[in-house]
Amino acid sequence: MIWEVFRQQSPDVDFVHCRDVHAPDREMAKQFSVIQHGRRKPTHALWVAPQEKITQVDPDAERRDETGNGPEKPWAVFRQDKPGGYHTHCGDIEAASTAGAEQAAIATFTDDDPNSLWVVQHQYIGEVTEDDVSFGGTTNKSYRFAQTYNVDPAAEEVEASESEQIEAEKQRGEI
Repeated sequence: MIWEVFRQQSPDVDFVHCRDVHAPDREMAKQFSVIQHGRRKPTHALWVAPQEKITQVDPDAERRDETGNGPEKPWAVFRQDKPGGYHTHCGDIEAASTAGAEQAAIATFTDDDPNSLWVVQHQYIGEVTEDDVSFGGTTNKSYRFAQTYNVDPAAEEVEASESEQIEAEKQRGEI
């Protein structure tokens, strides 16, 4: 099963789609998303949603009247930033069915925007926060650069050791 992953870098920014993971269930998808998508970039939280439960909204499709009669449920809406770009969480809507969610998303979030929208019911989204796990994020890799090495004390020590070796060789008469 394929699960789409959305990353939130900090509490004040939206969730952004960051690819997918393959996992048999939601718990494994959450674990895999932490390993694959939560360790490289700063991460506050991750959402995972089954790909089969995400509906791509087509604003040009014929309007369907099957908006449902049941209770309304919360849906997350994701809008594509630019053609070929990632989808970003742009808000939530309430709808009783997929068709109703599509129509509500079109009415609320399109504004003649040619980029695509996705809708998914909140009940299908699994969330992992920094309270649940310790995300890796970027690390300080300054140790890779020679400018950060403290070489002065080691150089003095090496110089002293070399002079001691020369003195010992003189005393033994080897020089």
